[in-house]
Amino acid sequence: MPSSISFRRFLRDERGGVLLEFLLFLPLLIWTMVAMVVFWDVFRTINTAQKAAYSVSDLISRQEDNLSNAFVNGMQDIFNYLMLGAAQDSRLRITSLFYDEPTDSYKLIFSVSPNNKVSVYTEDDLQELKDRIPVLNDKDSVVIVETMVAYTPPFNTGIFDIADALGSNVFEEFVVTPPRFRTAICLQGPGCPLGI
Repeated sequence: MPSSISFRRFLRDERGGVLLEFLLFLPLLIWTMVAMVVFWDVFRTINTAQKAAYSVSDLISRQEDNLSNAFVNGMQDIFNYLMLGAAQDSRLRITSLFYDEPTDSYKLIFSVSPNNKVSVYTEDDLQELKDRIPVLNDKDSVVIVETMVAYTPPFNTGIFDIADALGSNVFEEFVVTPPRFRTAICLQGPGCPLGI
C-alpha cells in the first residue's frame, strides 16, 4: 500500500513541470529564431539587389559618351559593391535597344555582359521581351539592366526550409530606363545606328 501512495503522490507532484515544458519547446523556439533570421536575410537581399540594379541602370542612363568595355566591366564591380557583400554570385546583362515603328519590332543597339557571365541578346530575343518593355514611340530607345543574384541562406533550417519555399534561389531584376541626355546609349566601336 505505501508504494501506491508514493506513486499517486509522484503523479500529483508538479515540481519541474515548467522545466519540462521549456525543454520540449526549446528546439521549436531555436528553429523559429533561426527561421526568422533567414526570412529577414532573404528579403534584405532582394531589396538590396533591386536598389543596386536601379542604381546601375540610372548611372548608365546618365552617360553622355558611348560606353567603353572598361565602363561596362566596371558596372559589375559597382553592382557587387552596392550589394554590400550580400551577393555570393551576381551576374549582369546590359542591353540598349530602340523601337522601329515601320517593322513593329525592337532593334538591338548592343547587348553585353560584364566578363561574359550571361549570354547576350540577339534581335530575335528582343521580340520575346515585348510584354516586359514599355510601349515606345518610333526611334525611342531604352537601356535594360538585368541582374541575377544567387542566394544561399546563412543557416539551413532543415524541415520547412524557408529559402527553398521561395522557389528559385536566384533573384532577378529587370530594369528599363530611357537615356537622360542622349537619344540612345551606345557602345564604343560599333557606335549608334544611323537615324536615332
